[in-house]
Amino acid sequence: MKLKRVIAEISAVVMAISAMSFSTFSTNAEEPNDVFDDLNQKQITEAMEPGWNLGNQLEASKNGVPSETAWSNPVITPEIFKMVKNAGFKSVRIPVSYLSKIGPAPDYTIETAWLDRIQEVVDMALAEGLYTIINMHGDGYNTVDGGWLLCNAPDSEQPAIKAKYEACWRQIAEKFKTYDEHLIFESMNEEFDGEYSYNNGEEYPNRAYYANINAYNQIFVDTVRKTGVEEGNNAKRWLLIPGWNTDISYTTGDYGFELPTDTNRDASIPAEEQRIMISVHYYNPYGFAGEGNPAKPGYTNVWGTDAEIQSMHDLLTRCYASFVVKGYPVVIGECGAINKSNESYRVKFMSELCKAARSRGMIPVVWDNNGHGVGADKFGLFKRETFEVAQPNIIAAIMDAYKGEAEPAPEIIPPITKDEALAEIKYNKKALVVSGYADEELNDAIQVRYVFDSASKVAFNVYTKIQLSATVAETNSSNTVEGQSDLTGVTECEAVLNLKNPIKTGDVYYIYMFTASWSEAVDYVFLVRRVEFLDANGNIIKTIDKSNKPTPAPAPTEPTQAKPTTASPTQPTSRQKPITNVKKATIKKLNVNSKKKKITVTWKKLKGAKGYQVQVCANKKFKKLIVNKKSIKKNKITIKHKKIKKGKTYYVRVRAFTTYKNAKGVTKKLYSDWKNSSKVKVK
Repeated sequence: MKLKRVIAEISAVVMAISAMSFSTFSTNAEEPNDVFDDLNQKQITEAMEPGWNLGNQLEASKNGVPSETAWSNPVITPEIFKMVKNAGFKSVRIPVSYLSKIGPAPDYTIETAWLDRIQEVVDMALAEGLYTIINMHGDGYNTVDGGWLLCNAPDSEQPAIKAKYEACWRQIAEKFKTYDEHLIFESMNEEFDGEYSYNNGEEYPNRAYYANINAYNQIFVDTVRKTGVEEGNNAKRWLLIPGWNTDISYTTGDYGFELPTDTNRDASIPAEEQRIMISVHYYNPYGFAGEGNPAKPGYTNVWGTDAEIQSMHDLLTRCYASFVVKGYPVVIGECGAINKSNESYRVKFMSELCKAARSRGMIPVVWDNNGHGVGADKFGLFKRETFEVAQPNIIAAIMDAYKGEAEPAPEIIPPITKDEALAEIKYNKKALVVSGYADEELNDAIQVRYVFDSASKVAFNVYTKIQLSATVAETNSSNTVEGQSDLTGVTECEAVLNLKNPIKTGDVYYIYMFTASWSEAVDYVFLVRRVEFLDANGNIIKTIDKSNKPTPAPAPTEPTQAKPTTASPTQPTSRQKPITNVKKATIKKLNVNSKKKKITVTWKKLKGAKGYQVQVCANKKFKKLIVNKKSIKKNKITIKHKKIKKGKTYYVRVRAFTTYKNAKGVTKKLYSDWKNSSKVKVK
């Protein structure tokens, strides 16, 4: 114990000496100047990806007093940024707290020494050519001593908060106004009320609090821009703003986020271009990425199933569709997963995140708080005391994501309007989607596929349950479908209902849909685009949408069981009831031989399955199939094809089928749904 205490005392002296040594730091490598390179959206994104966080330093505080060593980190030195640059990172985020460094009203003057130290650290990063983000970080926390930028403070306090916020950003902007495009300002950090639910039945998030966040963002943009109207570069600098707690769903959904206007920006910026970025954070699922206590619900140290990867892709696609395609870059200002002695899963997590972000024009900035070892809050990638790389494999996974060509950006399907919808599905209300008399096209249809859009506020996610039902010739069929990921199919979600008996020409049919989603939308939950009727082979035999909606059948009476029919001399006396809940086939192994152009697929054998269908495609939507094997008896197949090429990624999926006889005695196949596909890269 004595030895540890002596070492700690020596370390404290060394830190103090180091602080004095660097208090006058300046760099001649890249002096601030008036030369400003107007980078457009694509250019700034490529210039900044990937990024790294200098976490737990300039935002650290004790009793409301900011200090870069308050949370056991060493004094910041240029060597830290050299190490980060040499590892391949192209940008850094420097979180900053101000707290007690801000003087009283009405001037709210920031302590000169603190602003100078922030400038010294920024100059260290810029000296390495790193794009640099500075923000106002801990000031917006309810849980931090001295936190004052509180969206949930009483209305009577908001004018003073806004005046203080404006004064602070005016001083920061003036301090750095001559810096070039390498410097980006971020208005706030994880700004919200600190709560995720209300006991009094209020809507979450609180709209009044969200309005305060929007107001802060607008003050930030206006204040920074006005400092660069006559001189300096702030009128054309890229600015970064968050929504509610930098949460993707609450920033992209219909919860209250508003983009600030940018009327004071430099007139030289083309009208079709933006100079505002959107800030989000990604620690999903938190049980894997952030929870360090194995006793807590949701804790896990593994990650990487098809559903988990799809969930990640879907959330980032929501950002892509909401902002990137409209000219607003998205910065994932914090992301990562704590060390639980699970390196391979963390490697996969960061690899998938960076590849998905790159393909969607988003900039990942990995969180690093210099925390090492195993357990809660251990995000460290580098050791700042010794300038060593602590997690080389995770860093390598990040950098590998930026080698070669990026994966193609996802296709964005715009949502339909209510006028275009076949039916409007409201929360907790059973809706008749379509009804009619079956024509010849519908003969032998055995499945109904519903294609629908989610309301922006209610994703088709793990909390969503959809009840599908149909009455055909007085026979009832039903199925409950649960969402498979956070955002699977925001537009064109799919759910399938297997009918008990095939539809016959002349049958009266009623197709219903009902939902008890976890949250009620403002006025609708889903809009049905169309219903597709499929035969036993999974082929679409008829599609009904708003444009070809049939004449509705009479209002249905209470459903009854099907009545026995009198068989004709030329037909069987009864139908064989098909098995309608065919289980999905799960791929167990997926191997590739690039020299022989072979892919070997092994899947779990299913009891009752008569066979399997296997498809191979170069894109995950399975358009333009390379291989389509329709009737495989075993649970393993080796596929050889000339189109299998080195360096390409291929997607493989398997489904099972059973058989039944229709009313004419003809044997038909009834397929299961496809399970999520697996992918393999030919090296």
